[in-house]
Amino acid sequence: MKSGEGNREQWNKAAESWVEFVRSGQNYYSEHLNGPALIQMMGNVKGMKVLDIGCGEGSFARFFAKAGAKVTAIDISEALIQAAIAEEERHPLGITYYATDAADLHMLQSQNFDVTYCYMAIMDIHDYAGTIAEIARILKPKGRLVIVLAHPCFSLWRVLNGKQVSGWKTRTRRDGTKEYLYNWTSNYLQSHSYPFEWKHNRLTYPFTTTGYHRPLSAYVKTLTTHGFAITQLDEPQPTEDGVKAHPPMAKHYKIPHSIAIEATKIPAKRR
Repeated sequence: MKSGEGNREQWNKAAESWVEFVRSGQNYYSEHLNGPALIQMMGNVKGMKVLDIGCGEGSFARFFAKAGAKVTAIDISEALIQAAIAEEERHPLGITYYATDAADLHMLQSQNFDVTYCYMAIMDIHDYAGTIAEIARILKPKGRLVIVLAHPCFSLWRVLNGKQVSGWKTRTRRDGTKEYLYNWTSNYLQSHSYPFEWKHNRLTYPFTTTGYHRPLSAYVKTLTTHGFAITQLDEPQPTEDGVKAHPPMAKHYKIPHSIAIEATKIPAKRR
């Protein structure tokens, strides 16, 4: 099986459930935590050429197109891309979509984009180093890459050799609600893949995808190897409205759910 083929099959099977999850407003972590972090770090994109890596059904591609960007978006899942294209046909915004592995962007011209972002997807990408290499190729000098990913230091339900190696320690209060005491982790420095089960009641049907745990140093070393400098870093907190509507999100005032990284492509020196 080629690199990423398993991920493609998994997300194709999950596509219908995922699209409904996002478009019905059930993905409140995106609305009240990770999405605002992405938007803030992206800044003003009006008039820019923007590439969305791992676009899913296209919600953020549409957001940035409405903000004035010329957006191209890719995802490994043909089913998710079909859902994104169907929405583009209903409400045209000039977005171009491709179903492709993020480590193979042969259809895109080198040094052609101002900004690329990868939103909550790089930890689901098998060949993350190849993906970063391709992003470096298609970005203009001084172009930016914004990555928002589940924080590898505090990942949920990570499994190694059949054993859970990260999660939250909780206890039940007298009123029946759950109290989140602390987050724990082990085997942090060992990169590995693991099955991630999506089975909460906000989904039309449950599904399983593959996650890839890597320490932060792996991402930073790969970025610098391909000519990037880290220019911003944030560990976002949930919005007040989000916590009011979904009180368990308050645990992320203690421990971050995600990390947002801006990396800028350093222009090559002339010889």
